[in-house]
Amino acid sequence: MIGRYATLGVYRELFVLRDFQFCLAGGALALAGYLWATFGLVPGWPYFVLYAISIGLNGGPIIWGALQGLLERRVNVDELVSLALIACLIQGELLTAAVVAFIMTLGTLIEEATSDSARRSIHELMRVAPQNALLLFGEEEREIPVQDIVPGDLLLVKPGDRIPVDARIVSGVSALDESAITGESMPVSKKAEDEVLAGTLNHNGVLRIRAEKVGQDTLLGRVIRLVSEAEQHKPLATRFIDRYAAWFTPVILGLAGLVWYWSGDLSRAVSVLIAGCPCALIMAAPTATVAAVGRLARAGVLVKGGRYLEEASKVDTLLFDKTGTLTSGQPRVEDIQADTGYTSEDVLACAACVEKDVSHPLARAVLKAAQYARITVDTATDVVAEVGRGVRAVVQGRHIEVGGIASATSIHSLPACLQTCLETIQTRGATPLLVYRDKSPIGVIGVSDTVRPEAALSMIQLRDLGISRLGILSGDHARSVDRVAEALGITWTRAGLKPDQKLEELGRLQQAGHRVMVVGDGINDAPALARANVGVAMGGAGTDVALETADIVLTRDDVSRLPLLIRLSRKMLTVIKINVVLGLSFNVLAIWGGAAGILGPIQAAILHNVGAVIVVFSSAALAMGRDDLQEQRNEA
Repeated sequence: MIGRYATLGVYRELFVLRDFQFCLAGGALALAGYLWATFGLVPGWPYFVLYAISIGLNGGPIIWGALQGLLERRVNVDELVSLALIACLIQGELLTAAVVAFIMTLGTLIEEATSDSARRSIHELMRVAPQNALLLFGEEEREIPVQDIVPGDLLLVKPGDRIPVDARIVSGVSALDESAITGESMPVSKKAEDEVLAGTLNHNGVLRIRAEKVGQDTLLGRVIRLVSEAEQHKPLATRFIDRYAAWFTPVILGLAGLVWYWSGDLSRAVSVLIAGCPCALIMAAPTATVAAVGRLARAGVLVKGGRYLEEASKVDTLLFDKTGTLTSGQPRVEDIQADTGYTSEDVLACAACVEKDVSHPLARAVLKAAQYARITVDTATDVVAEVGRGVRAVVQGRHIEVGGIASATSIHSLPACLQTCLETIQTRGATPLLVYRDKSPIGVIGVSDTVRPEAALSMIQLRDLGISRLGILSGDHARSVDRVAEALGITWTRAGLKPDQKLEELGRLQQAGHRVMVVGDGINDAPALARANVGVAMGGAGTDVALETADIVLTRDDVSRLPLLIRLSRKMLTVIKINVVLGLSFNVLAIWGGAAGILGPIQAAILHNVGAVIVVFSSAALAMGRDDLQEQRNEA
């Protein structure tokens, strides 16, 4: 009964009003029995029955939980309270047994209810998921369950409705509230061709949308799944507590036996058993972890486990990818230079065919340019995205390849006109894409991007938090990287890197003793995200590979959430340490008081539960507070 509440993952099933009703009924019966016996009412036996029913209601589940633990060969703190209750019954102290069972059960329920508030963000995410959607057949509307939607379905979303799946707008304009998913407090304007996320609220427009991702594949589905899984990934501090709790019960049993032997007073031994329940200690880490994970989820930061928050608190180096991470991720094509015998339309058409199914921001820029130029994008086959080098495919029997500088075997082997264009693009700080057909270069495309407006302030805040090194690891050329670094005040940069070279740079820093967080968004960032002490992926524009590889996901492409992540991870560890000290202090104080005869069983039960509730309230405080951008700006 009591020990089961140390596992936060079962709280949703346990926290029901009926538990409180039974507990209070048991307490009322114990009080009625006490009054009956005190006033000497006749007949005298009913008080005995009232005590017995009270013990059955509150003490029965505790004893049953202890027996289950023994049958499963696992030691549980229920055993301590169960032995205390049995000892009271043997002594004939029915009132003491009834009151102790009531206090322990009520305290546990209060702990559970308080801890559940730390998990409210997960419940809120589940509630924003709509159950039904309007499916369009021509102009006919049909309401269907969300689980029946398949990618490609055309759906109608009316003002005030929530978006049922991840989709793309076919027609309509509206303002969407994405706060439940991304943490963005202001409504976001959406129009045709824009992406919309499941669970977001449609404010004022009628939208026709085309389903792209459904069920657990939606961003909302992944957030719910990963936040729920995060509870099972305990921080390292919890492992120490788990080891402590494993031998704590046998030690308390032995201590209670010694107290009984030395004092000859079974009541003192009972007090030691009750006071020795390490509930406060067991809950010290998991309650703090869940509170921190829940608060970050509300702020648009998805943490896959408590141990990653613990790692984040120790980070002293942050390395960023450039494109789509420090830049806006909405680049545009500014230059197209074709080799002799080709036109700019030929170069753009070849690049667009290959980049059609690629999610990288530069690929989207090429496709958008092709759409504006009204270029027909042919279907490509055998599409392969080679990490760090580019994309290649077969288009109408021709082998087409598009990549950055790293894809070129030698810049000097390019035709003169392409070399000149390449140098111009690099001098301006833009990103060049080389286009090959059948292994021969046919053109260069220049793509430029802008630095994210929130990035500069974020770098200042990270430095204020004591992050000793901020750097950029990029496959782009040096001038482009330097332009972004200068704008953000970053002095440590490495440019023109392939993924294996990024890993080498990362390894060197780790070997030097640095704890490194890597922030990226693309396929080429996945190896570095996996190798880093903490990998952070940009959730909005991030690829599925990056999202699955990363330890932490920014559900909105917003690096301004990183200072909050660092601050809250450090607070979490501080709260865990405070909780451990509080838990141990209350246990030691209560055990000493019970052994010395200062605390009887009832007083020991009260002090035990006071300690546990204080620990839970301490953790729940992590889940409170504002997480919006204005708070961070005010703190800067």
